[in-house]
Amino acid sequence: LAAEWGKYGITVNAICPGFFPSRMTVGTLKAMGEEKLASHAPLRRLGDDEDLKGLTVLYASDAGKHITGQWLAVDGGVSVVTGG
Repeated sequence: LAAEWGKYGITVNAICPGFFPSRMTVGTLKAMGEEKLASHAPLRRLGDDEDLKGLTVLYASDAGKHITGQWLAVDGGVSVVTGG
């Protein structure tokens, strides 16, 4: 999409969140526990809404006007450990 829409001045990027507490993950949190899930991340915590705001602003602002076709994991470092 980045290659297709770039000619129109439109950037296409992705935010790839790791494990964040949500309605969809409440069952996993109850079954495994927050501490156990967080222990697999180099930062030793789960993500929260604040963790996504900065990247969202970067992608949407003029500061990111020359960024396209990129993805960035916001996962506390889990993708580095797992090779994801």
